[in-house]
Amino acid sequence: MITKQITTIAIIVLTSLTIANGKPCKKRSIENLVNAFAESFSNKTMGTLDADRPYVGRFTIRIEHSLADDDDPQRFEVRRFSSFARAEQWFKSREIEGLPGRYTRDVEKCARGVCSYNTAGGINHRSLYLTKITYGIRNGCPYIKTIYILDGD
Repeated sequence: MITKQITTIAIIVLTSLTIANGKPCKKRSIENLVNAFAESFSNKTMGTLDADRPYVGRFTIRIEHSLADDDDPQRFEVRRFSSFARAEQWFKSREIEGLPGRYTRDVEKCARGVCSYNTAGGINHRSLYLTKITYGIRNGCPYIKTIYILDGD
């Protein structure tokens, strides 16, 4: 009798956790996640990543404007989003005739919660460059916390 009650309680708890968290996360390496994000960023299809929910709650996008002075209060633009589709919509609302373009370079390394991209080679005007992604790992599943972008203005 007691084991039947414990089993019932366990099923209820697991079901409520699944409902609260949506589907189980996709277990993959952080390198695979940031590469998938980089590809969707440059192809302007970030919303396609929402199916796997590679974020917990909200994530942040932080854009640094390259032409701003170091002490300019508008040097950084910070936005929080609840989905990549909403972030994609925001980026597209800022475009004029398909610009700024979006570019990524190779990942230099991922360690201690940060993936850095190669930023050597200069930048172009009217272009956005992915420079860094901070991440976490929960239950063996990587997730994106903050996305850092350099705006070539």
